[in-house]
Amino acid sequence: MEYTFLDIEQLQFPEAKTILKKRGITKLNPPQTEAIRKGLLDGKRLVIASPTASGKTLIAELGAISHLKKEGGKVIYVTPLRALTTEKYSTFKEWEPLGFRVGMTSGEYDSEDNYLKNYDIIVTTYEKLDSLWRHRPGWLEEVNYFILDELHYLNDPSRGPVVESVAVRAKRRGLLALSATISNYQEISRWLHAEYVSTSWRPVKLVEGVMYPSGKSYLVTFKDGTTKRVKGDDPIEAYTLDSISRGGQVLVFRNSRRYAEGTAKSLSGKFKETQELLELSKEIEEVEDAGATERENLSLLVRRGVAYHHAGLSRGLREIIERGFKERKIKVIVATPTLAAGVNLPARTVIVGDVFRYNRKVTGFREEIPVMEYKQMSGRAGRPGFDSEGESIIVLRDKRNFEKIFEKYLTSDVEPIESKLGAENAFYSFLLGTLSADGEMTRNALRTYVEETLLSDEMIDSHFDKGVEWLKDHEFIIEEDTVKLTQFGKKVADIYVNPFTAVTVKDSLKGKAPSCDLAYLHMLAYTPDAPIVGTSNMDESLLYDVDCKMFIDEPFDELEMSLYLSAMKIAFIIHDWIEEVDEDTILSRYGIGSGDLRNMVESMDWLTYSGYMIAQVMKEETHEESLRRLNTRVKDGVKEELVELVQIPGIGRKRARQLWNEDIRSLADVVMEPEKVKRILGEKLGERTVHEAARILGKGNHGEERGYDYIP
Repeated sequence: MEYTFLDIEQLQFPEAKTILKKRGITKLNPPQTEAIRKGLLDGKRLVIASPTASGKTLIAELGAISHLKKEGGKVIYVTPLRALTTEKYSTFKEWEPLGFRVGMTSGEYDSEDNYLKNYDIIVTTYEKLDSLWRHRPGWLEEVNYFILDELHYLNDPSRGPVVESVAVRAKRRGLLALSATISNYQEISRWLHAEYVSTSWRPVKLVEGVMYPSGKSYLVTFKDGTTKRVKGDDPIEAYTLDSISRGGQVLVFRNSRRYAEGTAKSLSGKFKETQELLELSKEIEEVEDAGATERENLSLLVRRGVAYHHAGLSRGLREIIERGFKERKIKVIVATPTLAAGVNLPARTVIVGDVFRYNRKVTGFREEIPVMEYKQMSGRAGRPGFDSEGESIIVLRDKRNFEKIFEKYLTSDVEPIESKLGAENAFYSFLLGTLSADGEMTRNALRTYVEETLLSDEMIDSHFDKGVEWLKDHEFIIEEDTVKLTQFGKKVADIYVNPFTAVTVKDSLKGKAPSCDLAYLHMLAYTPDAPIVGTSNMDESLLYDVDCKMFIDEPFDELEMSLYLSAMKIAFIIHDWIEEVDEDTILSRYGIGSGDLRNMVESMDWLTYSGYMIAQVMKEETHEESLRRLNTRVKDGVKEELVELVQIPGIGRKRARQLWNEDIRSLADVVMEPEKVKRILGEKLGERTVHEAARILGKGNHGEERGYDYIP
């Protein structure tokens, strides 16, 4: 197939030419060329479906800047992940010399972010934009062009409802949607009232194959019918070594953390240490936000050019691993599939070690991963500028499923995008968000809005009236001539929690006596907005080691009991955290990673704030005060007496305790005794701490309520 490349000198867009030339771009690639042919620079609404690394971000940049030049207003670029938000923000900052200011936000759900009125291009997440609409800031009315990145997240059961909610509102204005994996792009384009650009062009050719045991070696059958044999004791190990011998880097995907870590450890024995890698391993050893065992394990692997990567690792560890791989120091990363979605890390070879995984909801049930998930992983194969082709290899343990797997993943389309608003909690939250963003309306008008979603007419018929009645029964809305939010309903919409979370909190607290911190933490961890953790290694005797009344009764149902135990484990973890138990002790005691702990702290920080807000609107004053005090402690993991000190930037739980033990117990103490503070913390940090304490006292804002930055 022939592709067209547009010389940038042909662009009627002189400002863009300047920026492109600085990047060394002289021609636009086929997807970019086709987008311009379809009217990108004329403000046409487009859906772009093209492979990973095919230049979709530049299409978005050109669309945004040309829109601002011709139409004015504001542009919002929306991503599904905070890591991508930071990445795209940095990219758009390069256009500021043209006079456009670029801003970013991904936090403070209970906030209008009025400072964003000063920016022309705003990069944010789907959840944050959804929450902003509920607050109705005036500046949001100026936004007349939305760029929806990674639109295939519509198919994600947990994130899809929010992506769809944003798309429904965004499609009323100018719109550009981007994705690497949409099979039913024509249907999605019609839904968004847009034209589509669909191309299979990618900058590095992708070679795909399936590998299985054959005699005393392994046979790879490629998509084009050619084959290749590799020798070794293990298929993943064999192909990894083969690729590296040809100058490649390798991403291996395994379906669990345990397998990822085990495979990385096994592979590391095949490589030698180098001075360059020893320096990188020392960086790993010095990371502050990770547990000692994690640092030690990864340091030993990295010095041999191998690492593992999953959500259990701290952000600091992940950043060093990613940088080491981008700099081509680390040769192999063994990761769980979350890496494929969130980080731009191309490799010569992608090895998909597992196309099966176990369904956590159905014990022992093994299922095949979606084709879309495979495409996200295989899309990382091929390093532009380094490789002439990339390889994606699926590993099978025997030949039995070869033909089925070959056909499904190498020759079939990805699953069509479908609405995920059909689940009750998602649908009810959508109704609540609509009323919060658009104000009161008749029931018929609300139904008309729901009909703008991807839901089928049959699904709407079965859900709509039931949803409205449920929200009325639980006091979120009232209906007279119009449907409108109650004070309780508006508060729940503003703090951005699921209606079922709010009902759990309301029913648990109403008319009940106050209880201990553990009871409040368990109640909040039992809500739909809380994370779920494995409890197979949990000591169930902990359930009975509680000397206060729990708000949630122990269930009889097996599934509910699993959630109950998960909530109890989280409650114990966070309780240890706020009692200043050493972090390494917590990680070891509960069998979690430092990244897991950070995620739990973020979610429980948000949920304790939400619980406090719900108790406030319920006028349950004793619960309100208990939750307020609890919330002040969760983010930093401190006892109550340290809350004031940890407001100082750079002062965490350990340094705050050092100061307290030396009788520096307030912001005023820090300011009044600068020499003592310097002696305790060291000259530089001490001086900065005194300066920051004075600044906070000067502003008079210590103890203020704050918004929350949590994406489940």
